[in-house]
Formats: sequence, C-alpha cells, structure tokens
Amino acid sequence: MLETALEQLQVKAGAWYVDATLGYAGHTTAMIEAGASVIGFDWDKTAVSYVQEHLADYINQGRLHIFNESYSQMSDMVKTLDQNIVDRIDGILFDLGTSVPQLTSSDHGLSFASDGPLDMRMSPDKQGVTAADLLIFMTQKELIQVLREFGGETDAIKLSKAIKASPEPIKTTSQLVAIIESVKHRKGKLHPATKVFQALRIAVNSELDHFSSALPQALSLLDSGGRIVTIAFHEGEDRIAKQTFRKWQDKKIGLALTKHPLAPNPTELATNPRSRSAKLRTFEKL
Repeated sequence: MLETALEQLQVKAGAWYVDATLGYAGHTTAMIEAGASVIGFDWDKTAVSYVQEHLADYINQGRLHIFNESYSQMSDMVKTLDQNIVDRIDGILFDLGTSVPQLTSSDHGLSFASDGPLDMRMSPDKQGVTAADLLIFMTQKELIQVLREFGGETDAIKLSKAIKASPEPIKTTSQLVAIIESVKHRKGKLHPATKVFQALRIAVNSELDHFSSALPQALSLLDSGGRIVTIAFHEGEDRIAKQTFRKWQDKKIGLALTKHPLAPNPTELATNPRSRSAKLRTFEKL
C-alpha cells in the first residue's frame, strides 16, 4: 500500500519521517525521492546491510539515518540524533508485514516453502528463544493459545496435539510442515502451514508487545499536525492500532482519520496478492 501510505502521511519535501519498519526500504526510498528525509528502524541485520549499501548516497547526504534496532527503541534512538538537524518529526509509518525476502529466505526459518532451521528470530544476536525452543518448552495448552490468538488457527487443538506428539524435537521448517500437512489439508489458496508459521513468528518476536510499546513513543516524537500510519496484517495488530487511536481521540490528543481501515486497491491486489489482508489506519496529532 505504498501510494496510500504516502498519501496518508502527507509526505512533504524537507520534512523528517520515521519508517519504523524499514525492511528493504520501499517506503523509505519513495519518501526520500519525494524530497523528505527518513529515520529508519529494523532489527533484521540483513535488511539493514542491504539498505546501507543500496542507499549509501542518501546516508552520506544526511537524509537517511538507520538504526539496527526494534522500533520499540524508537524514542531513545531518535534522541541520539542532532536535534538541530532533526528538529521535528512530521510522520511515522509502521508497515507491520514481513518482507518478501524475509519470508522466502531459509535463514530466518519463516518460510514453509523451503527447508531451514526453525528459528524465526528477526534479530538472532539480540534474541535467545527460537521457534524450535518454543515448541519444546510450551505446554499443549499454551501452544493452542498461541495458534489461536496469533494465527487465528481454527484447528489449533489438533495441530498442537500432533506437534507435541512428535517423537523427536522439531528443529527444521520441513519437519513442522510435514506434521501440519498430516493433520490439515489445503483449502483454497492458503497453505495449511500459513497460520501456524505466522503465530510462531509473532510469539518468538513478541511483535504485539513491541507494537504496543512503540505507539506511545511515536506519539511523543510526533510534531503537532503530524501523522502516524499503521499497516497491519494481523487482527491483533490492527486491534491495537484501532483501540489506541480511539483512546487518544477520546483524550483529545488528536483525530483517528480512518473510521474504517483502508484496504489495498484492486490494482495492488493484482500485482501483490500478499497485501490482501492489509489494513491501514491513520492518526493525526493535534
């Protein structure tokens, strides 16, 4: 939802924006090309290295600052910048989806389409527990709860029983996929492992906790008239944004500009089917 996100942010030349989920810098590049400057966050070292190499000119020009940190560290990191240069933040973007390179790489263990270690940590050097660890340590009841809450998995009980009944530790993505496919068969376009992998990724990276922590920080950094735009792909993420924006509006801190979330247009859905579950919300600070 690149164009919609930039329209909602009201990107202006000369202004500073925060891309809280830098990824491979699709949004950041578009903002800089529109004349803005960007502070980017991502705790995926591979993504950060890619952006540092490909957008080195913008970094050297002082128009792009990158932090290899979770956006839950946003407030502290922005304060380390020269306040005479970054004097105000006019917009903050959270695109909470996982990038295609991350999903298709076997390194993170996020893909059920290729074999790799069942890791799922976005920042292995800063995180300890892997998805494989979770499957060992969680009780069946806890696993059911994770699959339901973070994946919306309707077959959580059957799947958790099969996973916990594995005679050996599940250490690879292919092992987990095989167990899932023995219990659940494909219906339509959605792979039977999709929701399980999503749920484990969210649990491993504490994604909802980080998002809940980051939103108040974003509000405190934002200048009057500035906007926060969130693009959520999971009901839990969208619920946090919706409830937070509503609470802020009730306190007369600002306005929730999207009564109902914006969805991808037909053109984007045709070119990027992964965007089908995206929900965009916007808040403007008074």
